[in-house]
Formats: sequence, C-alpha cells, structure tokens
Amino acid sequence: MAMGLAATLATAHAETVGFYIGIDTRNPLASGTYRGMENPNFGRLTFLYSHTYEYVPGLAPAGATTFAVNHYHPIGAYSLSGPTNAPVINPSNANNRIPEISTKQPPLTLAPTTNAVYAGKLVHSRSEEHYSDMRWRATDDLNQPTKYGPGSPEWVLFYSSAGTRTNSLAGGVISLELVAKTEGLHIGTADTLDVLTNPGDRFSLGAGAAINFAPMFWVEGNAPAGTYSASFKLVDTNTEGGRTPFPESGTFHLDFKVAPEPVLAIAPAVNLTLPLVTAGYVLEGAPTVDGPWTPVTLPHGTHSGDQQTVALPAGSAIQVFRLRKP
Repeated sequence: MAMGLAATLATAHAETVGFYIGIDTRNPLASGTYRGMENPNFGRLTFLYSHTYEYVPGLAPAGATTFAVNHYHPIGAYSLSGPTNAPVINPSNANNRIPEISTKQPPLTLAPTTNAVYAGKLVHSRSEEHYSDMRWRATDDLNQPTKYGPGSPEWVLFYSSAGTRTNSLAGGVISLELVAKTEGLHIGTADTLDVLTNPGDRFSLGAGAAINFAPMFWVEGNAPAGTYSASFKLVDTNTEGGRTPFPESGTFHLDFKVAPEPVLAIAPAVNLTLPLVTAGYVLEGAPTVDGPWTPVTLPHGTHSGDQQTVALPAGSAIQVFRLRKP
C-alpha cells in the first residue's frame, strides 16, 4: 500500500527542470582527496544541474539491489586543488561546464526558432540534446511537501546530496553576472534580445526563493560555424537592513555551437532488378560485354512480388552485368 501511494504521488506532479540555484551546506567535505577539510563552497550560491531519471525515483525495480536516483551536479562551485597540507581555493571546479566535460558531449546546438522575437537568429532551444532544458529555478521550488510528496521526483532531488542543498534562498535577490563571452554570442530572454552584453553586466533573477528564469542564447543567422561560450557567476545583491548577502557562486561556463552547413554525400550506384530467387544463376560483372567476367556478391535488397532490387556501387571496373547459368 505504501509503495502504491508513493508511486501515485510521484507521477502526479510536474516535471523537474534542467537547472537549479541553491545554497551549499556541505561542511566539512565528506569525500574525495580533501575529505574532512573545510568546504570552500560552504554557504555559497551554487549553480546545479539536475540529473534526473524517467522512472519513479526511490522505488527500486523488482529484484534490484542498487539503482540511480535524482541528484544534483554542482556546476558553479568553489573548490580545492593542490597538496592537502597547502590546498589552494579556486573560484570554480573541474566540472564547471555545460555540457559536462566528462560526457564529451559536443556543445549545445544553436538553430532557427519559431519565436518571432528571434526571427532570423540561431537560438538555443529545448530539444532531444542532453542538457538542453535551460530552465533555471531555485531549489525552494522543489520544497513543497503538500505538492511534491515523499517518493516524487521533486522530493528525491531536493533531499539528494544528503540534504545539503535544502537551505532556502529566501531573503536573497539573485543576479546573474556575465564574466566573459565569445564575440557574437548574445544572452536574452523570451521577449528581450539582449540582457547581458559586457563582462560585469548583471541581470536580476528576482527574489531568491521565487527564481524562474529561462535564458535565451543566440547568434545572428549568418554567424560562422564554431563554438560560442559564456561564463557567469551568481551574486546576491540584497543588502537592505544591513543583511549579509549569500556569498557569490563559483564561475560556470555554457557552451553552444553553430554547426557547419549539412553536406549530403552521394555515392554513384547501379540499381539492378532481378528475380527474387536466383538459384542456379550467378551474377557477374565486367568492364565491357567482351569481359573478363567475374562474380559479383549479391547484397540484400528490397523486393516486390517475385522481383528484387539491389544497389551496387558504381565503379569504373564494372560497367555491365549479367546473370549466367553455369
């Protein structure tokens, strides 16, 4: 009965989105080379990729002893490097790119869109590409117990990482700051072409707990093929009443590409139509009708009734064909 209830709750809610902004409360570090040391990202704003699965998280398939569940990947986070007796604090980490470096996935594609605001542009849109869901929300969006019950994808994601990303962004006013970008790449919103132009520019994402942002990355329609990248960090700008802002996030990078014009490669071929059953006959080819004749391997083809059609590569050595009965 309990499992049935959890499954019902899990399938009744809206899907999770691609990225979240949260606060890192891991301290000390619980794993890796620097286990037990102070976390340089502690208390900081953190850009998180949501690694989610289509099945109901938390409910193991029959007979399974281990299985994956929804969880976060910190993309913009401070990290340590160097020897453990003299670690260096870095304002980024080794997993600070989308698409993630470890996957070796090419940059996200910029392509034409039906959005009239971006007519004639090449734009990043949600697609079948992994990481293409460029919707950003606060982790607070997942913390709705009456809406996202235990066992739901949202509940599992929110409490993943041992519950170290569950602190609220309430009180913060979060801005996205442009650190750097490739010439020709633009950052907009659904109705505004450019919201971040020069390094240091900031765009307010609004009240921390209510963040609901969907950036639009684009280039001109005639932009050269290649990779286009942008680097950002998250900054809390609310100091009203003497409030101490959340410390800024580590720097993170988003990679996009303009693909070269597609090229169709056409190989010359000879289509032969012959009886479906060729038992007792040998297919032969020769440069001329005078030979010399050599056997030709008959590939698989398509058939209709008692006839089949096969495609053979056309080459200068074979110009004529025949079926011969030895």
